[in-house]
Amino acid sequence: MARTSPVLRAAALLLWLGATAACGRADAAARQRSGGADSTATAARPASATAAQPVIAGGDSLADMALMQKADRSRLMGPESAMWVVMISDFQCPYCKQWHDSSMARLKRDYIDPGKIRFAYLHLPLESIHPHARAQAQASLCAGAQGKFWEYADGIFDNFATARGMSDVSPLLSRLARDLSLDVPAFDKCRVSAPIANLVNNDIAQATQAGVQSTPSFIIGNFLVKGALPYQDFRQAIDTALVMARSAKGRPGR
Repeated sequence: MARTSPVLRAAALLLWLGATAACGRADAAARQRSGGADSTATAARPASATAAQPVIAGGDSLADMALMQKADRSRLMGPESAMWVVMISDFQCPYCKQWHDSSMARLKRDYIDPGKIRFAYLHLPLESIHPHARAQAQASLCAGAQGKFWEYADGIFDNFATARGMSDVSPLLSRLARDLSLDVPAFDKCRVSAPIANLVNNDIAQATQAGVQSTPSFIIGNFLVKGALPYQDFRQAIDTALVMARSAKGRPGR
């Protein structure tokens, strides 16, 4: 039995996007401001087509499907009618942490809370260079199944250096759940479960099918933006996409 995922439905926009690099830094403007430090890649391109909607698969029971749907919906913020902004991220990527620390709270204040955008978090754990990223991704979804995805994500980024120095990240993941007053036995069972692994696999499949291998990357309306943009540049990208989205809605036949 399959169900359409709201996050993966937004991520279908990835299917028209081209390839990128690995764990991305920032844009050329930021590179110039920082005195010429190198950057992996950043770009923005308009989309001209939308792909077929992906679905969640792999749940063996109604309970599995319920868990996947609850976890999936937990990583959404903002009204359904608003323009999508989807973050493709890896909890062990230093540039994802950089963007989160510098921009996430302001994005919520300026765009999510006022209902201007619908924001989603899509997982792309780069396991070859970030050995804890998949475990962290699955743990965040299990926290989401108990209503605390975003708080748990904040906790992972706040403990970035601690996780990097651990050979086994499981004790930290359980402690973060305990700090949020989650049902820790249920959380620990969830984070190694097949339904949650399948949900992360679906995220990875969408990014991989598109050739997207860089984190952080963002779908902003019909644009792809790669790298940890400074907030003022990120805000400009959103404002431009919002103007284009409003213009497209006003065209005949739209």
